Amino acid sequence: MSNRRFNLKLKLNIYILSAATIIYCVAIGYISYHLQKTAYSDSIEIVKGSTREYQNKISEELNVMMESARTMQNVFRTHKKYEPAQRDAFFENVLYSNLDKNPGFLSVGLYWELKTLYPGYTKKNGRIRNSFYRANNQIKFQKAIVDTTNAEIKGIYYIAREMNREMIWDPYYDVVTKELAGVLMTALFVPIQSPSGQFEGLVGIDISLSHMNKLIAGINPFKESVSYIVAGNGMIVAHTDQTLTGKDFFKNLASDSISFKSIQEQASGHISNSFTYTNSQNNEEYFVSLQPIRIGNITTKWIIGVEVPTRVILQEPKKVFYNAILVGFFGLVLLFIIIYFIAGKISAPIVKGVNFARMISTGNLNSRLNIKQNDEIGDLAESLTMMASKLTTILSEIIQSSDIIADSSLELLDSSVKLADGANNQAASSEEISTSMELMMSRIQQNTRNAQETEKIAIKAALGMQVGNESTKALIQSMNNIVQKISIVGEIAKQTNLLAINAAIEASRYGIQGKGFGVVAAEIKKLAERSQLAAKEINELSSKGLLQAQETGAKLLEIIPDIEHTANLVKQIAKSSLEQKISSEEINQGIQQLNMVTQQNAESSFQLSVNSKSISGHAKNLKKLISYFKIED
Repeated sequence: MSNRRFNLKLKLNIYILSAATIIYCVAIGYISYHLQKTAYSDSIEIVKGSTREYQNKISEELNVMMESARTMQNVFRTHKKYEPAQRDAFFENVLYSNLDKNPGFLSVGLYWELKTLYPGYTKKNGRIRNSFYRANNQIKFQKAIVDTTNAEIKGIYYIAREMNREMIWDPYYDVVTKELAGVLMTALFVPIQSPSGQFEGLVGIDISLSHMNKLIAGINPFKESVSYIVAGNGMIVAHTDQTLTGKDFFKNLASDSISFKSIQEQASGHISNSFTYTNSQNNEEYFVSLQPIRIGNITTKWIIGVEVPTRVILQEPKKVFYNAILVGFFGLVLLFIIIYFIAGKISAPIVKGVNFARMISTGNLNSRLNIKQNDEIGDLAESLTMMASKLTTILSEIIQSSDIIADSSLELLDSSVKLADGANNQAASSEEISTSMELMMSRIQQNTRNAQETEKIAIKAALGMQVGNESTKALIQSMNNIVQKISIVGEIAKQTNLLAINAAIEASRYGIQGKGFGVVAAEIKKLAERSQLAAKEINELSSKGLLQAQETGAKLLEIIPDIEHTANLVKQIAKSSLEQKISSEEINQGIQQLNMVTQQNAESSFQLSVNSKSISGHAKNLKKLISYFKIED
């Protein structure tokens, strides 16, 4: 372990700067990371936004073209209203007008099934082709009747006839019009249907893919961005590199086409997607944003895509990150300077305090500390100054006290000799008192035992009287019950007597036949009278016994409180005797302890005399030690 010593200012700088640097670097790193992440997310959203913007533009333009085709379809569906000559002239004028007003159209065509215009026509195939097209800055017209056969023919028109719905055709080369040979184009088809939905003809608009390339050229969210439109058959409809237009998109990607194929399959469900991939040709990572192209309700697998190298997207986030680091560095330097001056400001008065304490430690109590600050350091300086002043005062008093102690120790020696003699006399007296207390304790103990025995007898008598009182109460209750029952017997005898009288009356009514019954009734009457008389006598005796039982209960109730009071008094006497016994034991113990203390005092007084001599020697030694401190007189 190193014994190298660092001063306070250096420590403050090291600790505070280290902590501040760590916190500052963590904060700057966190902020820079999130700024970089946010900038990257914003850049990604810019790419996605550009893709959505041009997807909407292309979809809107194709929708406008499709709406033109629908408008012409609505016009051509009324073909039955016109005579052939009038109809052809009117329809050709509509075709010409649409091509002339729409510079983005390469050609506009109207195709009729021969059986639609000529109901007597019976062959499977056969159509009239009317088309206006641009060639050498002129609008030209061609009309022809073709494919008058029953053979199976494969071609764009016949596929559209079979599907009989609006559709956009994947890119193809025109092989019919010589002036347009070699021109890569796409077509919008709108079928002409009868009221029952039967296919009658077709309106088609051809669009040159060079027009699509002009739209794609405007997509440039970042430098080195690559934009393209890919048809459902994988052919490149438009590309930032126009030399790739018309080529197979997936063959051009080679081994990198796996992700794009899965995304194109999702595009058929109108699902947007984005991902990153590493180009196998230049080994560079790209961010790709793909959007499906929607044309009204038409199902299409066309997609528009924008690719941007990841390093290009990260240029702005990296710039933000480096700027944040640069600003953080200059902020950290400024923080170092501020902390350096703050550490010096804090350490200076503390150093003064240390020097002052060092002077005090050498015994110089005359030094002074001059720090005037209204903070904790100022409080510390004031406390140190007060400490020095207090030490001066205390040492002065100690010097005076040491002289007094030396004189007092001699007087203490004489007093200790006298104290030893008095302690011996006191020990003899306390021995006599202890003997008298033991005799008194034996008598008090006998009184206590007698009082406790008397208390038990009184309590037992009180309990017996309470039991007798309860028995008297039960007797009274029983007498009440007997009186109630006898009254019932008397009532029964009374009723029996009435019944006997009634029976005698009834017996007299029957003469000789009722004579025997009359005798029985007379006997029952006599028995009822005797029962009534006996019940009356029992009732009188029961009432008299009830009265005597109640009087006995009242007397017992009067005696019980006196007996209980006597028991309580005896209990108090026993308690007082017990307390007196305890007190006498405590007094005896106190006297014994006093005797022991007196003997100890005798020994201590002797030791005190020895210590008094020692104190006198220590007082002299103390004066020598105090002379280390330097104080003013």
